[in-house]
Amino acid sequence: MVDSDFALNGTDGERGEKIHLSGGRPDGADLPRADTAPKTLAPGDSYDTCVTYALPGSVGVLSLTHNADGHLDEGGTVATWPVEGGLEAVSAGLREPDDVVRVRWDAGENAIDTGENVLELPAGPTSVSRGSAADLAGLDLDLNENERRGVPYYVSVTYTNPGPEDLSTGQVDNVSLLTEGGRQIEGKTPFGVGTRIPGCPSDWVARMIRPGESVTECSIHMVTDDGDKPFAVGFAEAGRPGLVTWRAPLR
Repeated sequence: MVDSDFALNGTDGERGEKIHLSGGRPDGADLPRADTAPKTLAPGDSYDTCVTYALPGSVGVLSLTHNADGHLDEGGTVATWPVEGGLEAVSAGLREPDDVVRVRWDAGENAIDTGENVLELPAGPTSVSRGSAADLAGLDLDLNENERRGVPYYVSVTYTNPGPEDLSTGQVDNVSLLTEGGRQIEGKTPFGVGTRIPGCPSDWVARMIRPGESVTECSIHMVTDDGDKPFAVGFAEAGRPGLVTWRAPLR
């Protein structure tokens, strides 16, 4: 069952859909790419198998990943095999760090006065920096066991309020850090009001942004695989598929 822990990652930041093939054709011919794993495997023995995935026709392959813990979304130990040309294909479509883009964000109750809950905010990443586990000591962060052993990366994004009403903060929940291993790592923020983190300054706590003013929000993204590294920052827009992506301005 080891092949059940694999994932094929597309250049669109999404995982391919695994296709399960079994049995044979009506004429008795075997299906192509069918899994031929033996029922048992003696110590030291090996076997070849093939796993089939479906991707949209316009999407290339970034990498293949395997999670030893069987939970690809829970920060377990991940092995990554890059696919030749995949990272170059993704990078070609990235915006530059200094590109300011209008992103759609669901303002919720904040926009009741204007009658529109979805706002377009000029946004752009200001920095992505590698931190240290020591930075997080004593913080009230919701981390699992693997994340506690990981490396924090701090992502800062600046937004401008287009008006006409004051804007509450909270866009940080839409930001992800994209890695060469094909992972979209969501950010975490401490629960304590006024908490300060070295390397991760943020204005997000309890602030209202007036029309024309800007705010910089910082989120913490835990990279748990030593062989993986970030290459892009993504923003999930309200009501639109995929991500708006920028090249990560690592420092």
